[in-house]
Amino acid sequence: MTFEKSMPIDESANSGDREQEITLPPQPVWVQLAFAFTLLFMALHLYWAVGGTWGLPLLALQEKAAVQAVNWVVSAIMVIGAFFVLALNHPIARRVPSWTLLVPIGTGAVVCVSHAIYGLITKTLYLSGWEGAVNFPVVSGVSPATAAAENRQSAILDIVVFEPCFLIQGLLLALAAWQFIRTPAGRRRWRLSLIAGIAVIDVFGLLLDLAGMQFAIS
Repeated sequence: MTFEKSMPIDESANSGDREQEITLPPQPVWVQLAFAFTLLFMALHLYWAVGGTWGLPLLALQEKAAVQAVNWVVSAIMVIGAFFVLALNHPIARRVPSWTLLVPIGTGAVVCVSHAIYGLITKTLYLSGWEGAVNFPVVSGVSPATAAAENRQSAILDIVVFEPCFLIQGLLLALAAWQFIRTPAGRRRWRLSLIAGIAVIDVFGLLLDLAGMQFAIS
């Protein structure tokens, strides 16, 4: 895949902007990294989809059929997302409105980064003693001591492995699209829109936590 043959997104094509276009780098490094990491992260969901159990919380182990079904869907979405990322460096990026690529990629970036930030904050609070920060469901047939130990291990695994993966995925998606926006104003709008989306989701989630309710993103 060579950048010289690519057709980068002209984000300002319909905006009336006449800024000097940014000189794009010779290789779409962020696109390549975002594509590769998306497939790598998808492999973990595929592992759960076919019945793998490493890293799953207690409740998921008791509801394997539902967990497998969900992870088949997530795996399919991630494969589709990976090809949206590749499309940034394909002639199709010049033939369709820029929002048809930027909106799904931006949505994925916001969801992943928000998930990571919210998860890191709430799991850290949980490990520091605020058990209400994370809503670990009660699992029938499991003693409170065993459940507490398993929940603690799950929170640690989230902080060390899964939330960093969400953060990396989101940042790579954001950078992949940013690399193909060709004007400074377009890049500023992209950056600010992502920051605003992440802030709204995480502030809303943390406010729900403070109110004693739970947020699905956890």
